[in-house]
Amino acid sequence: MPGLLAATGQLLPVGDVQRLARTSTLVRIVMDAQGQVLDMGRKVRLATPAQRRSVVARYATCWVDGCPLPATMCQLDHADGWAEGGPTDLANLGPACQFHNRDRYRHPDRYQRRRVGKDRWSYTYLGRTPRPHQRT
Repeated sequence: MPGLLAATGQLLPVGDVQRLARTSTLVRIVMDAQGQVLDMGRKVRLATPAQRRSVVARYATCWVDGCPLPATMCQLDHADGWAEGGPTDLANLGPACQFHNRDRYRHPDRYQRRRVGKDRWSYTYLGRTPRPHQRT
C-alpha cells in the first residue's frame, strides 16, 4: 500500500515507503486536530508553543499548592525531570514559577507530588528539611 505524505498530499510508491521504514528512525509525535505538536517524547527538552498553550489552559497557577503566580507567567516544568528520563509530553508538563522550578530541582525532598485527575500533577511544599546539629 502506498504511503501518504500528510503535509503535501503526495502518494509515495510502496518501495519508497519500505526503504524509508528500513533506513529511518521512528519518532513518536502526538498532534492536536490543528496539527500542533503536543507530545515529543525524549527528542526535545523544551516544550513547543502548542504545549505551552495547552498547559496554560489546564492550570490556572503554578502547580505548587498555594503559589499564586498565574500559569501564563510560569516556566514549563517536567514532573518527571528531563535529566532523569522524563519525556516532553503534555501529561508530564506543568507550570512552575521560577522559584519553585529551581527549588524543586535543587531540593526534590522538599516537595510531595500527587496526581490531580488523569494527567495533571500538583505539588505540596513540605518545607526545608532540618539539618543535623553540629557539635563543637
